[in-house]
Amino acid sequence: MLILLIIFIIILLIVEQISLQYGLQKIHYELQVSRPLLEPDEEFTITSTVENHKFWFVPYISMTELFPVGIIVPGQEDNLSDSGISENLYSSDSMTSLQQNIGTWMHCSFYLMPNQQYVRKVTAKMPRRGRYLFTGAMMNGGDLLGLKDGNARFPATQELVVIPKALPCPDLGIALGGFLGDMSVNRFLFEDPMLTIGFSEYSGREPMRDISWTQSARMGRMMVKNYDHTVDLSVTVLLNIQSVKNVFENEETVEQCISMTRSVCEILEEKQIKYSFITNSVMAGSMNFFSSIEEGLGNRHFYSVMESLGRATMLSCESFSSTILRACRSGEQGRYHIIITPDENDAWSSALQKLRDLSDGKVFVLTPSMVKQDDSKKEGVA
Repeated sequence: MLILLIIFIIILLIVEQISLQYGLQKIHYELQVSRPLLEPDEEFTITSTVENHKFWFVPYISMTELFPVGIIVPGQEDNLSDSGISENLYSSDSMTSLQQNIGTWMHCSFYLMPNQQYVRKVTAKMPRRGRYLFTGAMMNGGDLLGLKDGNARFPATQELVVIPKALPCPDLGIALGGFLGDMSVNRFLFEDPMLTIGFSEYSGREPMRDISWTQSARMGRMMVKNYDHTVDLSVTVLLNIQSVKNVFENEETVEQCISMTRSVCEILEEKQIKYSFITNSVMAGSMNFFSSIEEGLGNRHFYSVMESLGRATMLSCESFSSTILRACRSGEQGRYHIIITPDENDAWSSALQKLRDLSDGKVFVLTPSMVKQDDSKKEGVA
């Protein structure tokens, strides 16, 4: 009996040594977020998957995942803690060294049988605009007897971009309505006789050449052709982060400008006016040094601009004078321009005059001080 006990203890120690040496080997970790582009406070799902790819069970794993700072995980408050680790919020290719504390630890523990996987799904939300990174997990465990812990780092980078809230300001719609009023009129002054978009009943006021005899015979009454419009006007939206390069503006004012830019784009979408977008803000996590989006319209184009606004940092890649001149080079005569800026600055007045000359004066400068927010709907600016 004693011999059997000694043999059992020896086997147990061998197994314990093996579990310490190979406990976290062939453990795979993966993290996925359900949506990479979100509205502020919009719920999304974080799915963490841990797989045991060996024929040996792991009796205990303590996993700590690093989530972005400010994340809200309803029902998991007891499992969250501040990591106290300072990491770079923006990747190196975004050309900024801005450091922020991004660490929020998410804790859990479990065991894994051979070739088993552990899947955890939690619902979370981010209240503030910005670009966020999920950077992986640290695991402790693998000890059969629970006497010692092995540990390993499991990197897994996932990106999340939260777009800005629209700024609730009735004066903005009124101001833009006056500026864009001429566009709405001019779009319907001329018609292109080559582009037929439909038919309507003859009223007696249309010229005889517009009558469609084929449609008239089919409908049993006189029908005339409706033509598309020749004038297809468009707008360039310019967002200024810093009036002078390397001179920081007030962060809250810049955030208001970013929210105003979203509101402007929503108004242009509503009016079905095509628009392009240019800014001097450095984009977090973007390979492009200069941020600009070509002219377009529709849901895909809108969210491309929103993603740029979500990635926008407080750092400037150029002075706003250079940004305006960039708009001049890519613009055409008579094009409308809307500038959103923290304030007007004499440093770029010369470049602005060139843009006015190119646009025939069709330049609208918009600052936070020019619009009044609706206090009944006012929300905190991220």
